[in-house]
Amino acid sequence: MNGAVIVETMRRHFTSIGFITYLILIAMTGLFVATFNTPASIWPALVTILSVITGAAIIGPEFSTALLQLIVSRPIRRSVYLLSRVTGVLACVAVAATVGVTSEIVARLLLGSAAVPWLPLASAYANSLLVSLLAISLLTMLGSLTSSYFNVAIYAGVQVALSAVETLLGLLRTRPNTLSEFLHRHQQLENGLIALDDLLFPAPPPHPDTAWLLRVAATAAAALVLACIAFERREVPYGGE
Repeated sequence: MNGAVIVETMRRHFTSIGFITYLILIAMTGLFVATFNTPASIWPALVTILSVITGAAIIGPEFSTALLQLIVSRPIRRSVYLLSRVTGVLACVAVAATVGVTSEIVARLLLGSAAVPWLPLASAYANSLLVSLLAISLLTMLGSLTSSYFNVAIYAGVQVALSAVETLLGLLRTRPNTLSEFLHRHQQLENGLIALDDLLFPAPPPHPDTAWLLRVAATAAAALVLACIAFERREVPYGGE
């Protein structure tokens, strides 16, 4: 890791009006959901959205403006630079998640109407960070292969497409026709799509689940390895793309 890259990445975010405003939104949401019976109802989703927004710009601007040519000309490996950028972005997302869980805990303590659900809140906090890491890793991998912000378009497109195809197959399976019979005989086709959707865009479990944590962490690690390989081999433009 390169400390200078991590610090610069965090500085970019914490000096951004948009990022600070989003942190305030998460804090207000944490205060609001403290009145709900179900802990961590909204703010983890906001943290995930933040991870997509910040993860989309890990290397996109550098390629678009040719700034990367200056960066990689310094004595730092591309993979080190890439992983340092990921670490800086994840640290900013972790701050946002900490703001969310802390504001909810403080609000629940002040309300004092019921005991603070420490375990569900801790589980939601850890899950939100891991889901964010996976989203950032996938966006980094896509950003290492594409130009500008196509990575977030591909990420969102794949997510929507998988959900749409799963819904369509479910509807077709209920219709009495030849295609329905085919889907019933080849249930593994639908199961495979569901498994792929859950692998790339996992929904956090309601309770702590070690197997789920390990699976998501492994998927994120694999995405980062592929991102580093692609990034090392990618030609760096001297002018904007």
